[in-house]
Amino acid sequence: MKTIDKKTLVIAAGTLLVGLLAGWFIFGGQKSNQIDEHQHVKTEVATETIWTCSMHPQIRLPEAGDCPICGMDLIPGDQEATGSSNPQAFQMTPEALALAQVQTLVVGGAQAKKELILSGKLQADERENASLTAKFPGRIEKLFVTFTGEQVKAGQRIATVYSPELLTAQKELLESAKTKATFPQLYQASKEKLSLWKLSATQIAEIERSGQVKERMDIFADQSGVVLQKNVSVGDYVSMGSVLFTVTNLNNLWLLLDVYETDLPFVALGDEIQFTVAGKPGETLSTKVTFVDPLINANTRAASVRAEIRNVGNTLKPEMFVTARIQTRNTASSTGVMVPRTAVLWSGKRSIVYVKVPTAALPEFVMREVTLGNRLGENYQITAGLQAGEEIVSYGAF
Repeated sequence: MKTIDKKTLVIAAGTLLVGLLAGWFIFGGQKSNQIDEHQHVKTEVATETIWTCSMHPQIRLPEAGDCPICGMDLIPGDQEATGSSNPQAFQMTPEALALAQVQTLVVGGAQAKKELILSGKLQADERENASLTAKFPGRIEKLFVTFTGEQVKAGQRIATVYSPELLTAQKELLESAKTKATFPQLYQASKEKLSLWKLSATQIAEIERSGQVKERMDIFADQSGVVLQKNVSVGDYVSMGSVLFTVTNLNNLWLLLDVYETDLPFVALGDEIQFTVAGKPGETLSTKVTFVDPLINANTRAASVRAEIRNVGNTLKPEMFVTARIQTRNTASSTGVMVPRTAVLWSGKRSIVYVKVPTAALPEFVMREVTLGNRLGENYQITAGLQAGEEIVSYGAF
């Protein structure tokens, strides 16, 4: 076997050492560069900006642009903010709530007692209406009441009438008066006939005393009031019982309010009414419900609620418009909760409200189906789906 000399071993060892060093420089440097590049990429990913919408925080995109929901420009989002774990929750920033003018309300049993705001008008009391009629047939010679709205007092002369029938009756009285000692029954019958034509005892005595018939006889008002309707003119011929004037007494008025059928269950006799009229600015008057119409008006779908008012000084006028408030009876539902009409959304047959999540970091709302009861003015009763103390969106739910 041929012996390897020392020089050959030295050369081989040197060659191996050079190869190891070259391999370390080549492969070791590349691995270091790969580690540095990987760390650099991770740093870039970690610092990448997430873009979101101020109105819709659930939108989180890796680059700037427009919101796919509302079209607003996206803004840089908070990297530490996390979305809701509830997929049905709707989350908004405080800025978005302010821009959308969203208002919330804590519901409670105390809101179950509400008042009805109603409109109506004043009207003359029908029970005070009266007709001034002709007491005997004849022709109108003169009128002493000439226009509607005129005030008439009981006992006031309202017309002068020429009546042939009355002339004949007066002649009968004068003839019977001559023989009243012999035929007292005939004399009394003649006086009774004139009394039936509403001639007063004074008028009858004056005819008998003068011994002369009166061609024209006056008619006097037997009721006081304001003339609502004038039915005759000078020269008209009237029969016994013809209506000359219709009058009414305005010392008492009716307040008539229109109440929709959905609100009728909350109105009862004796309920207090506070009302105002344009003719008395700044003054609030009060009365009580005295009558609820048992019939619904087919055109307005409302019933008339009536109250009586003492018209002191006749400062109130029929047909004045009225704004009234009625404090309702206890209207608490099974949950004791009422919500504003603006808080309710309708989705097909469902009624929905948005309820605020009390534990969320950002304002967060969830959709909740509720069961509506009666509507009371601008509020709805909630019979199921909501409890007192929960916070809901009262304005801006849409």
